[in-house]
Amino acid sequence: MAVVTAATVIRTLHRIQRQLTDLRSQLAAGPKQIAVQVKRVEYAEHEREQVTENLKKARKHADEKQLLLRSSEAKIHDLEAKRNTAKANREYQLLGEQIDADKMAITVLEDEILESLERVDEVNNQQPVAANNLKKVTEALETLKQQVQKETAQLEEEVARVMGQLEEAERDLTSETKEIYQRVVKHKGEDGMAVSEGGCCGGCHQQFTGKMLSQLLAGNVAMCRSCGRLLYEPEANS
Repeated sequence: MAVVTAATVIRTLHRIQRQLTDLRSQLAAGPKQIAVQVKRVEYAEHEREQVTENLKKARKHADEKQLLLRSSEAKIHDLEAKRNTAKANREYQLLGEQIDADKMAITVLEDEILESLERVDEVNNQQPVAANNLKKVTEALETLKQQVQKETAQLEEEVARVMGQLEEAERDLTSETKEIYQRVVKHKGEDGMAVSEGGCCGGCHQQFTGKMLSQLLAGNVAMCRSCGRLLYEPEANS
């Protein structure tokens, strides 16, 4: 039967602590993914609202142009009536010139109206695209929430199981080693422990002193004088 040394216990605890770190990282990833998707929904909603606003502006612009056209046509109608009743040739001529100029302006205005109506159609065609995109990202958000909820429940169960293993393993610590272990874990988590690597700290690569090396070879643990990690020897290959 294998002898349970301080190094054996710390090695086991380090493995469990790393497992917990990984599980907690996975738990934290879910809300982050949801937050990113929420931003996508907000952006899609903004895009849809922007299309709606652009459509209002385009229609308003087209209406204003058409109103101006009707006003210009009415003005020409009035000028033609005045020209028909003009008694002086000069007055008749001036009214004719004004009518010609206004008709030319109407031709330009009609082109502008055509362009504005084309713009209305263009923006109007963007509405279903924006609405469909919003629908897609909203559905993706709901799917993601359900997925994260399911995964979170599973991860929390796994965390509880591993925490049980951790508590059980911690019972094997001597009071002296437990005090050091609790201190390093409190400040650094699983990074507060490191395996020795070729006579050096596996965390900061500081070389061991003779005393530290003797402690580790005897199956005990040691503190790195450089980074403060709790060190242990790797498991011997059988």
